[in-house]
This record gives sequence, structure tokens and C-alpha cells, in this order.
Amino acid sequence: MAHPFDPSLILRHLDLPRCTALADVGCGTGRFALPASAALPPGGVVYGIDISEEMLERLRRRAREHGLGNILPVLAEEADEWPVPTESCSAALIADVYHEVDPASMFIGEVKRILQPGGVCLLVDWKPEATPEGPPLDVRLDPQDVILEFTAAGFRFLESCDVGPYCYGLKFVKPPRG
Repeated sequence: MAHPFDPSLILRHLDLPRCTALADVGCGTGRFALPASAALPPGGVVYGIDISEEMLERLRRRAREHGLGNILPVLAEEADEWPVPTESCSAALIADVYHEVDPASMFIGEVKRILQPGGVCLLVDWKPEATPEGPPLDVRLDPQDVILEFTAAGFRFLESCDVGPYCYGLKFVKPPRG
């Protein structure tokens, strides 16, 4: 049985061959960062952003083992600006993270800050229904609520994406200037 967060099912919704920089927000040990880094064009980078130094150390080790020099581990303090340049990323992935985020407005603001105008954000999280695995139902978020939070922050909702049976995928774009 495939893992509920199957990188091949999820990453296909991002145009990685044309992506100059991907922010993998809440990257953990690199479930997405590793396969994504190999799919980027020459010179493309993955910012692996996490609040756990231990997870980032494991990400560094795995990137070295796979010979991937284009993964940049980034330690994020929950209440501070992330050490990622403003408007440096053409895409952001938020997988299995958003239901744990507090405050959401600060988090969404940072995603918006690091994305280029026209940049795409793919959010993947657990459906608010009973599934064979996953977090408790009371922490799961209704996708409509997530859409409202992101659009309130200035994102445009593009579409829902099929990312497997237990999760939903929501694709947003940071509107171009003007």
C-alpha cells in the first residue's frame, strides 16, 4: 500500500522541470525534497524548511548520501521570518504540516513572502474524515476553511488536486503584480 503522502502523486502537480526554487515547508527528513531536487532544472534549488534541527540534520545526511547538492536546509523559528530570500521561490509545497500550524496567518504570510509573483503553492493535508491512518479528526482542517484562509491572505485558489485517497490537495497562486 502506498504511503498517504506519495511523492510521485503529489509532486506531479508542480511544474518542477521549470521551477527555479521550491520551498518544501515542513520538509522533515526529505520525503519530497529529495525527489523534487532531482526533478529541478540545472541550477534549481530546494529550500528544505523545518522547525526541527534534528530533521534538518537527517535531511542533510540523506542529501549527501544521494549526492544532491541543491537542497538547502533552512531552520525556521515559528514566530520569525524564515531565512529564505523574499520572492525567491517559484513554488511552495506544504504537505502534512498545515494542520499543526499556529498562528496560520503568520505562516501563510511567510509562504506568500518567499513566493515570486505568479508562484504556485500546493497544500496537501488530511481529509476531515476517518481514515486508516493520520492525525486525530479534531485537528484536521476542512479544505474550504483552508481556501478561505489563503484567499483572505491574497492568494488565488486555482484548483483541487488528486493526491491520493486520504488527503486533499489545494493549489494556490500568488497573483502577479499590477
